Amino acid sequence: MFNRVFPIKSIEHLNKSYFVIAVDLVEHAKDIKAGQFFQIKPANESASLLKKPVSVYDVNGTEVKLMIKGVGKATEQLSTFQAGDVLDVIGPLGNGFPLIEKQKVVLVSGGIGYPPLFYLKKKLIEYENEVYWLHGGQGKNDIFPADEQWSIHGSVGNKGLVTDGFIDYLQTHKADVVYACGPKPMLNALSILAAEFEVPLYVSLEEYMACGIGVCHGCAVKVRTEDLIGTTYKTVCKDGPVFKAQDIVWE
Repeated sequence: MFNRVFPIKSIEHLNKSYFVIAVDLVEHAKDIKAGQFFQIKPANESASLLKKPVSVYDVNGTEVKLMIKGVGKATEQLSTFQAGDVLDVIGPLGNGFPLIEKQKVVLVSGGIGYPPLFYLKKKLIEYENEVYWLHGGQGKNDIFPADEQWSIHGSVGNKGLVTDGFIDYLQTHKADVVYACGPKPMLNALSILAAEFEVPLYVSLEEYMACGIGVCHGCAVKVRTEDLIGTTYKTVCKDGPVFKAQDIVWE
């Protein structure tokens, strides 16, 4: 883990809601795992401004891309940045997705849950896995390339929830492992379905984070103990963001 300032290499606006920032992290890029994230903020802002957690979208050599949705003051400010503007960066943080080899894998994402699975897919293909990706969102601005696309009103791809597509897929195909990222209700529904079809499911949780390193416990999530009888709490930033779905107490 490091905490340094880096200039933005480029910024690409995908639509009115999403944009991608590219940063050259030089020697630090090689240590990044699919599923990890960074805490970032403008380098010229006051020390009191909290950093924003952003999932790793892609890694190409030393260049790291972060895909961001403008949903508040901090992300809207970042969307106005240009190449050369400087970011205060800490990371890579959290754990990553466990990688398997030569298996049939299903990816399921919803909205801003798309970015971490993009880099994960690249790594899974490197390990000779067969990957099928279902992605869903509210409307066209939330929809990105995938094998199946689902939107609530049917403006892009199939009409309905991405979990509808997941059910259809499991009824007709074999899956060895499922990886997912998106809103908690979606992940909860996927955990029920994965258990029903007896398929291992790993989920990346999205939680509000302050410190990003497990100190403040602001992102605590209830999980089952190792014996699956009792419960305890773990932090999404340090113990996660990736968990086995069966370990989470979905409330």
